Amino acid sequence: MELLAALEGSAFSTFLRESISIWAYPTVLMLHTVGLAMLVGLNTTLDLRLLGFGPGIPLATLEKLFPAMWIGFWLNTITGAMLFAMDPINKGMTLIFMSKLALVATGVLLIVLLRRSVYGRGADTAMVTAGARTCAVLSLVVWAAAIATGRFMAYV
Repeated sequence: MELLAALEGSAFSTFLRESISIWAYPTVLMLHTVGLAMLVGLNTTLDLRLLGFGPGIPLATLEKLFPAMWIGFWLNTITGAMLFAMDPINKGMTLIFMSKLALVATGVLLIVLLRRSVYGRGADTAMVTAGARTCAVLSLVVWAAAIATGRFMAYV
């Protein structure tokens, strides 16, 4: 708890929490939202394609989404850590926060499994398997739950 208290009392946390500057909390929250859109939005595109939507879109072209998904993930990791630093004692150690982290970790694992399942033999031989479809459904559910859990944190 001492570490969390020190983090919450740091000049950076105080700046994010109390500054009226647009470069403080509003910018961090906006970047977190952009990262979320990149990660979950692009992943949803792939998930829906694997579930039969947009059958005219070649699977090979969708492999190019993964680097942007990882940029979104790292953007969310950095901005999420900044948001955590604002109030680590009251919100950071709650069950809802731990649940959100578990859901995000599960979502990232599903992205890795999807890539291996669909593109494991290369983009030219990409194929939709039953396992890929299962991962796609789970991915949609997990990311929706992660987003809902993150929003719910604002009210707890």
